[in-house]
Amino acid sequence: MELVSMIIPVYGVEVYLGECLETVLNQTYENLEIILIDDESPDHCPEICDQYAQKDERIKVIHQKNGGAANARNHGLDMATGEYICFIDSDDKIENNYVDKLLNAIKESQSDVAVCSFKQWYKNKTQDSIGFKNKEYSSKDYIRKFLSDWTCGLIWNKMFDKKTLEGVRFEERHKIDDEFFTYQAILKAEKVVVFDESLYWYRMRKSGVMLSGIQYQAQMLKDRLEYMTKRYEMVIEKYPDLKAEYLYNLTDNLISYTRQAQGIKELEKDVRAIKKQYWNQIMFGLIPVKIKYSFFRSFFDKTKEELNVDEGENHYFE
Repeated sequence: MELVSMIIPVYGVEVYLGECLETVLNQTYENLEIILIDDESPDHCPEICDQYAQKDERIKVIHQKNGGAANARNHGLDMATGEYICFIDSDDKIENNYVDKLLNAIKESQSDVAVCSFKQWYKNKTQDSIGFKNKEYSSKDYIRKFLSDWTCGLIWNKMFDKKTLEGVRFEERHKIDDEFFTYQAILKAEKVVVFDESLYWYRMRKSGVMLSGIQYQAQMLKDRLEYMTKRYEMVIEKYPDLKAEYLYNLTDNLISYTRQAQGIKELEKDVRAIKKQYWNQIMFGLIPVKIKYSFFRSFFDKTKEELNVDEGENHYFE
């Protein structure tokens, strides 16, 4: 039986950790390596991790100096010895056949990555995610799917063949770390299998990282700007024929981020720099005139003097 490594970063979730670990230990597939990375949690999580490790020899506990979720996951990846890798958030839970189903999907379809549906888990209700269909994708087709489906970037509803993660690590010191990681893994894969069965329960809670305040949202936008350009360059290098679609996406995002960055000088400067960097590609690229014009207006409003462009000149849109 193949060994499956389950990497679980732990921080500030003492209320939820036991429930999460019980669902991991109760998997129908038993050949597991369960790696708990205590990221210097200030509550009773370190003790809870150690207690569970004493009860089940499949659990390995790492107590590390606080470095954030990305650092913790990278530490787990460095420790993992399984042929397949899953990532679980320590305040969530999984169905008892989560590993079994994902692993079988990979093996039966001869894929490198398996993706399942999930439940959004609120305090008083659950809601199944939509848009998942039983389908096999080439790496290229799944990379295209990223443009219209935000769930493609999630890590916890996926199982990865470890070979696809060679040289792939989470970007540290960022608020968003999963989407770019997933991009890199899918680009290294050859085939992805998706199936419509909700095996993961994603807890929606107000105190969660994804629901934090304005300062956090500003940092998220800064991360998205950085990842947007990195993923664009990576994708068009491997799949040049996706350039027009990804250029459209980059342009649309830049227009949106211009509005979101208003009033935050550092972010306004970052957005403006990226606009200048991709000006020629966008204005002369194979994307619709309408979005070129919207991009031009968003750029023109901020940089008219720098460009020395006459507002009446429309030769870019002929």
